[in-house]
Amino acid sequence: MSDSTLTMTVIIPSYHRPENLRHCLEALARGRRLPQETLVVLHEEDEASQTALLGLSEIAEKVNLRTILVAQAGQVLQMNAGLAEARGDVVCFTDDDCLPHEDWLERLAAPYADPEVSGVGGRDVVYHEGVRSERAGRVVGRISGCGRLLGSHHEVFPPGLREVQHLKGANMSFRRSRMVPLDPRLVLGPGDSPMNDTDLSLSVGEGGGRLLYDPEAQVDHHPAPRHGITHRDPSRPEQAYIDGHNWAYLICKHFPAWRRAVFMAYALLVGSSNRLGLVKFLVTALRGPRVAGRQYLATCRGLRAGVRDWRGAQAELRTEAQGGPR
Repeated sequence: MSDSTLTMTVIIPSYHRPENLRHCLEALARGRRLPQETLVVLHEEDEASQTALLGLSEIAEKVNLRTILVAQAGQVLQMNAGLAEARGDVVCFTDDDCLPHEDWLERLAAPYADPEVSGVGGRDVVYHEGVRSERAGRVVGRISGCGRLLGSHHEVFPPGLREVQHLKGANMSFRRSRMVPLDPRLVLGPGDSPMNDTDLSLSVGEGGGRLLYDPEAQVDHHPAPRHGITHRDPSRPEQAYIDGHNWAYLICKHFPAWRRAVFMAYALLVGSSNRLGLVKFLVTALRGPRVAGRQYLATCRGLRAGVRDWRGAQAELRTEAQGGPR
């Protein structure tokens, strides 16, 4: 099947950001290639966004808009609700605070002419207070041997397709036939579940086929405040717990025993800037020992909980394979 005959679905989860959502849809409607369907997934009590969509009849017709209402907010639940309704050969995701470029869907679609390609993503060009980030990247979409998540999908890379292990939720697409529902065991953070895009990417990759990153398939990303949330602060113990949990759960789920052992040693002894291991804790404690201590302990609790929940998921799978409870 050539890329010109592929049908494309775009899924946009949104929560109480009607103006951002309107701008996103307007940008999508200016595209040189239009989706066969666009699914906006809203919380049922988000009346402001539902009302905003009613005033976009011309745009709605161009992008073949359908609105899906869910009873419970949360990015994973919303994405899964959209995926359950999607009918396109390729399912594309973006955020409501992103503005797709005119050639966005064209560029995402082109690599699918190769049947070995299972997913394609691109760059989200991040703007902070109107200033465009132009930091050069070195590695994109990889996971190191010790479990470090190397994203950098928002950074600048020379033109050309690159094979990656994971894509970014603000700008990613997959063949629908190779997708699985997003994992609800990833703990919900402030308005989203960190690493759900990485988990989905790894699951698709394990099902066969290549994941590609095209730095010229771009959306402009103007990060907007989440409803009822001031900002995502990784130094808060609650956020450190979530980050540690999802990190451990993700690595345990997708990698063999020896990689899990290396990861746990790295996570506990070194860590990262928002998931403190012992070394990162000692460095951070120089600036504020009390805050660093709470963040470090919360990360450790999150790591243990992530391993525990992965083991629980494995036990559930074994029970299902044996025909359920006896």
